[in-house]
Amino acid sequence: SDLLLDVHPGVTMIFVCFVSLCIFGVMNVVTSVFVESAMSSSQHYKDLLVQEKMLSDKTTVNHMKEIFKVIDMDGSGSIEYDEMVAFVENPDLNLQSYFEALDINATDTRSLFHLLDEDMSGEVDIEEFCDGCMRLRGNARSFDLHTLRYEVKKNNKRMAKFMQHVMRNLRTITDDG
Repeated sequence: SDLLLDVHPGVTMIFVCFVSLCIFGVMNVVTSVFVESAMSSSQHYKDLLVQEKMLSDKTTVNHMKEIFKVIDMDGSGSIEYDEMVAFVENPDLNLQSYFEALDINATDTRSLFHLLDEDMSGEVDIEEFCDGCMRLRGNARSFDLHTLRYEVKKNNKRMAKFMQHVMRNLRTITDDG
């Protein structure tokens, strides 16, 4: 350190600044490598979660297709309400617990059938069955409940307006008569 001071104090300052900048630059590069590595592993983790979800859904759909084949007694490619009742309530098949394993509540067969029968044809085909079961999996989410609550309130307001309209018309009819 004394040698640098012997040359010139300005050169010493320039050298100290140079060394400081080099150390700062190297530390910056090392930090950026760690940050990039963390970001890369985070993205990889997200990709793995998406792949796992897709595989889980595909497996679940395959299981649901197997359930559908078991329920479809006559092999028509669609399930009627009576077929579903016969199989859900059959203790030998234990379909109730199979539905529960797939995270589907099948305790009320009539409601389940009507929820699966999207086109209200009285029959549920394999697409309706799989799509409906995927929709019905799991517990209701807060968003679903709040959406339902909003729709009920909206329908209540419409019904109240309709009832007021009907009452006005009935009063008009009774007053005229």
